[in-house]
Amino acid sequence: MKNQTILLIEDNLDILENTTELLEMEGYRVLAAPNGEKGMELALQNQPDLIISDILVPRIDGYELLKILKKEPSTANIPFMFLSASAQREDIEKGKMAGADAYLVKPLPADDLKKAISHLIGS
Repeated sequence: MKNQTILLIEDNLDILENTTELLEMEGYRVLAAPNGEKGMELALQNQPDLIISDILVPRIDGYELLKILKKEPSTANIPFMFLSASAQREDIEKGKMAGADAYLVKPLPADDLKKAISHLIGS
């Protein structure tokens, strides 16, 4: 058991459920949020080991969420990964300029997601 917590923020409930299931099968504890506002609340309450967020989520988008969490001392050092359907080079650069530690384009093979997580939190 990895005993690490991942916060997953995704408004597409099928993707949220499937990715949660995949991560739980890998031994992670998963906190799932359907919007940025709930994601921010869970991040502040739980200080997860990793935050994975879509960019286009309701209430607070991924960019704004990242900006807020990087300013908050309790969450500033948590690795943050964007998982987005946008493969535009400008969007990827914007995500990295905003402070994301990784930017993955969905859909992606489960192994690619696992490798990126492993790289960020050393599991």
